Amino acid sequence: MASLASPPRLSTVVVTRNNPNELQATLASIAHQTALLAPKGAAAVEVIVVDGSDAAVGPQQLRSWLGPRPALLVLRDHPACGIYAAMNQGLAASRGELVQFLNAGDAWFDQHALAAVLQALEQWASQHQRPARALFGQALICPQQSSWVAPWLVPDPSVSQVRRWLRIYVPNHQSMVVDGVWARANPFRLDAPHAADRTWMRAALHDWSQVLYLNRPLVRYQLGGVSSRLPDWALLRLRLREPSRTPVDKLAEVVKFGLRPLQPAYPALMALRSRLIGWLL
Repeated sequence: MASLASPPRLSTVVVTRNNPNELQATLASIAHQTALLAPKGAAAVEVIVVDGSDAAVGPQQLRSWLGPRPALLVLRDHPACGIYAAMNQGLAASRGELVQFLNAGDAWFDQHALAAVLQALEQWASQHQRPARALFGQALICPQQSSWVAPWLVPDPSVSQVRRWLRIYVPNHQSMVVDGVWARANPFRLDAPHAADRTWMRAALHDWSQVLYLNRPLVRYQLGGVSSRLPDWALLRLRLREPSRTPVDKLAEVVKFGLRPLQPAYPALMALRSRLIGWLL
């Protein structure tokens, strides 16, 4: 394990609640990263599991899933506080120069993804003589197994003007790696329980001169979470009251509410939107 005097290069925060199979898959995807095999690679990564499960997975079981290499810290969380409170708990405990959120069910795209991220950040820092505030890449969106829709990438690989893309879209937080000092100084807002990650990502990406886009799939994301669900009337009212949402965000939520009768086709509409924006930009 890395000493306290030598912070790890990356802290990966994994939030979980009553989904041990998904947690196992996430930790396995971390364990298989080739970056951990490099000299000092194991000391370069710490994994922080924030577990709000009714029956938490024991540290020995987590270690068997993660393997012997990365440092492991396990925190208990009260689920009533919400996912962003749990993410903040992991963020506060992190020591890494970089921070990533890869919650249970999410996974690295392939075994070389972390190495690609670290190499790109090193090259960017060498070229600009300073570290980047944030890096993001593509996320492979995977509908639920019962869906007939094929997975798709966000951003779409055809996007050529990424800065314009960011005006109407936000990346998946799983595909972002953020400067640790900035991240710890800017925790998630708890007055926006359904979209705090959007506000956080926009702030991290606000200064384009400090942002690096890696035109490559980095992570896999399972569709079906709260933030990606079509709202019913009660959820719509909550989202419209969140102070962090912009007028464009609120309009998008109203449109989503109108699409509820098309719920079975919603993944297809999301995939079509991603590809259409890719063609336009």
